[in-house]
Amino acid sequence: MQASPLILGEALANRCSQVLYRCLEEVGSTKGALYLRVPGQGVFEVVSFFGWPRGTRPPVSIPEDHPLVVRTHRERRSFVVNDASDAPELSAFGQGGEWPRYLITPLYLMGDWVGLLIQRDRIKGGTFDRDRDEPPTLAICEDLVEALREFHLYGSAPRPAPKAPGPLQPNQVPEGLPTASAIIDEVAPAPERLLPPPPGPAAAPLHSVDSTLHGAGPGTRERLFGFHAGQEGFTALPWEADRTLSGWVMPPVSPERKRGMTPPEHRAYFWEIAGLLTQILSTGAVALWIEDPEEIRPILAYSQFPLATELQQQILAHATFHLPKVREQDLRLITRVEMTDTPEMKGVFATYMPLLLNESTEGHDLLMVFRQEDQSFSLTEIEAIQQLGRMLGLYLQEARLHERYYHAFISVSHRILQSSESRLPTLRPHSLATARLARDLALRLDLPSEEVEAVSIAAILHDVGTLLLDPQMLAKAELTSEEMKRVRTHPELAAVFLKDLRFPFDVVRMIRHHHERWDGYGYPDGLRETAIPMGSRIIALIEAYEVMTSGKSYRRPRGFRQALDELRNESGTQFDPRVVEAFFELMTLKEGRG
Repeated sequence: MQASPLILGEALANRCSQVLYRCLEEVGSTKGALYLRVPGQGVFEVVSFFGWPRGTRPPVSIPEDHPLVVRTHRERRSFVVNDASDAPELSAFGQGGEWPRYLITPLYLMGDWVGLLIQRDRIKGGTFDRDRDEPPTLAICEDLVEALREFHLYGSAPRPAPKAPGPLQPNQVPEGLPTASAIIDEVAPAPERLLPPPPGPAAAPLHSVDSTLHGAGPGTRERLFGFHAGQEGFTALPWEADRTLSGWVMPPVSPERKRGMTPPEHRAYFWEIAGLLTQILSTGAVALWIEDPEEIRPILAYSQFPLATELQQQILAHATFHLPKVREQDLRLITRVEMTDTPEMKGVFATYMPLLLNESTEGHDLLMVFRQEDQSFSLTEIEAIQQLGRMLGLYLQEARLHERYYHAFISVSHRILQSSESRLPTLRPHSLATARLARDLALRLDLPSEEVEAVSIAAILHDVGTLLLDPQMLAKAELTSEEMKRVRTHPELAAVFLKDLRFPFDVVRMIRHHHERWDGYGYPDGLRETAIPMGSRIIALIEAYEVMTSGKSYRRPRGFRQALDELRNESGTQFDPRVVEAFFELMTLKEGRG
């Protein structure tokens, strides 16, 4: 998700991004762009968007006399374009997709037209339907308009003066509570402050280029080489150990690095670059090695036709020559094949060109272009490889910056939990156990990488509001009704506690709603079904499982199968049925692997 600072402050830009991202979950749009009218300038300017790959992003601004704006003004409500061949006014938004489909919705504030929401390309190629897709879109637009009203845009009324503090009610959040930043100051001295500084105007975006690229397993056109026998798809992929949830460290490159996996958005972006190279020049395969200081990731290899085993081995051998710190037997391949039903490409690669990307003291990324013809690359071909290599290198730099921010917030979360060990000794182990399973379940549900990261952080901090409650009260075997009301304020207390940590993800909202129920009888706001953030639904189920199996709130721990059966009994009432089924699949897979 990207946000523009041109007419919005950072807080409002982030708020718009969070609301806009709901288009993916609630409407099923894989791309979305929000435009707001710039007063006095006669244009609508993009302020937030998601889903467009690098190089095919939506226009920065739309003039008020543009045919799309004129048509939207004439319609005055949502309209659908499932065949864009007769809509030239949408051509500027059609890059990056073969058959783009659109849902266009105007935003109104107190009768004034203030914005334009463009959604594109439903998940799995479905068409838009106004009767089905307009109601959730209008709810999203209402939240966007509410954000504009709260931040005093377009002449909206100022906020009412705050009320005088009174006795704390179950759904009220008190003012003046200590915040997470104060805790960090205590446990991390100033020279070791872990929060990165806010990015300046020229800083690279922190988010993935395409947040609609889901899942941790290879897609249907990707093939694995060097993995254990039978691992041909998502469900058979090895579950990689998650080092971030047990503690955050950044060691130098280790000769004993374990095998890891390449993030799905890295793979998807490389497939796009390699596909462009294949269209520009004659290639047999294009391969990429991405350096990581803590793990040995697979080599990515793109080709038009399936590669015979000897060609895959040749790619590994060439990579090993340029990677002296890595043994060939430790390398694996994930290949992307465009024409999967064609015969294998056999023989040898007679010519190849290696290109180092982002070389540093910790290692380097390596791009390799192979061809079977015994024909050297021309100067024009070399220039094309170098240009696309620079694009790929810049993307990897941006991705690493994003990863550093994620690790920084993980580290901050651990420091906060460490500060609680003397007061609530069970909080940290419970939170980490919940976080590990929540992250695995988010991956199993095929969520975007950013949401997986958000779930990881939110699960670590989901009960941090209990730090603001009386520990003696929490230690009681039984609580009075008044004490139970106080305990139920902990999600709201967490929102106040974490308000100064400017998470680049929707972490605070996930924490606030992790005690909502699928049937609407949860707290603090009584949300139901898909109005509950997906991350909150995941944490709610995992926390219930962890509490049952660890023995908290029960006389003795429940067994593995007994706990799963109880979760299934609550499917459709307390928990999201889809999340329950995914958790069953996950735990069955883990049980099968011991």
